[in-house]
Amino acid sequence: MKFRFLLAILLLPFAAFGQSGLSPFKTEPLKVGITADSPPLVFKAGNELQGIEIEFAKMIGKEIGRPIQFVELPWEEQIPALVDGKTDIIMSGMTITKDRSKEIDFSEPYVEYGQMALVKDADRTRYPNARSIMSTRGSVAVIPGTTGATFVESFFPNAEVKPFGTPDEATKAVVKGEADVFIYDSPTILWLGGEYEQEQVGAIGINLTVEYLGWGMRKDDKKLQKEVANAMAKLNADGQIGWVLDRWLPKRPKF
Repeated sequence: MKFRFLLAILLLPFAAFGQSGLSPFKTEPLKVGITADSPPLVFKAGNELQGIEIEFAKMIGKEIGRPIQFVELPWEEQIPALVDGKTDIIMSGMTITKDRSKEIDFSEPYVEYGQMALVKDADRTRYPNARSIMSTRGSVAVIPGTTGATFVESFFPNAEVKPFGTPDEATKAVVKGEADVFIYDSPTILWLGGEYEQEQVGAIGINLTVEYLGWGMRKDDKKLQKEVANAMAKLNADGQIGWVLDRWLPKRPKF
């Protein structure tokens, strides 16, 4: 009788969890911060999230044994949300920079890329090399808060800088003649050049910088940093990271 009473007491918490639909052993989701406006890195096709970062997040979640919860945020809120604990990791095509590294820590880079220009096909002959692009006196579209915007502000002394909210908006500005050049990350510029080919715009296949993409985590979250590093090493070793990059970026430019 005493044994049955004790057993009933011990099982009460589990019965309560069962009625609520929760589990006392439930694994906390990995909250992944994304800004879904930069194909092929992370974007939406209808209501479905797609892209390189989405696939990588699912792979990382599987390796560390945590379900993925995507948290969509405006780009400028990504680092504040991470620092405040609203997200656990940023996987949204974020460039590793010294300034950002003062606030957060990064994984090892997963791809090398650069800033690239998108222009009208009719204007292509005006930009035969990097110097001609950077010395333009025309209007240059940028996305504020990105490394592309910082690069243009620092190295395009003669340009009229025009800010836009998303890469798609900036591309449409070039199509309409509202901007002469759009400077942004080469994976997205190459993608947009293909998507808007019928509108007679395209990428100039010259990397203007050398940069690296990585995943941002809180400085004090050493456990997650170690788990992600181990998962990344395994995914690199078995070729999964390369497979994803080759599938989405088959024409990655060489440096």
